[in-house]
Amino acid sequence: MSDPKSSRWTISTTRLVKGEDLNHHLTLYGGRCVEWAVQLAYIAAQNCFDDSRPIVFMSIRSLSMRSPAKLGDILELTGRVDYLGESTIGVRVDGRKLQPKCDPRPVVTGTFLLCTVDQEGKAVAHELPPLPSRSESTDRRWREAERQVALS
Repeated sequence: MSDPKSSRWTISTTRLVKGEDLNHHLTLYGGRCVEWAVQLAYIAAQNCFDDSRPIVFMSIRSLSMRSPAKLGDILELTGRVDYLGESTIGVRVDGRKLQPKCDPRPVVTGTFLLCTVDQEGKAVAHELPPLPSRSESTDRRWREAERQVALS
C-alpha cells in the first residue's frame, strides 16, 4: 500500500484459524467469521478518516459462508468501502484462503452498513469525498439497505 490515497478505501488483514475458532464439525465457526468480518468492516470505515470518528454498526446486509476453513488455514480478509451515503458507509468484506496456497477458494463474502454519529448517537454527515469508482446499481442496492434499516 504505497499510495495512501488508494489505501483509504481498502484494507486487509490475515487470520490464523485456531482451535477456539472451530465448530463441532471442526471447521471455522460462522459466528467467529462474522465477528472478524464486522470488525474489519468497522476498521475499513474508520480508515477513511484521518482521525478517529464515532462510527456505529447498523446492519449486516448480506453474509455468505462460501467454503469451509480448517484448523491451521490462514485467511486473508479484505474490507473495501463500496458505498457512501450522507452519513452511512457501506463496506464489502471478502475472505479467502491465503494458505494452503493450493486452495485459494473464497471463504466468506459480506456487506455491512455503518453510520457516523454525533455524541448523542444521531447520524451526522461524514463529509468524505466521493468514491473513485461508483456504479448506479451498487448505489441503488445500498440505498435500499439504508431504507430497510430506517424502517425497522
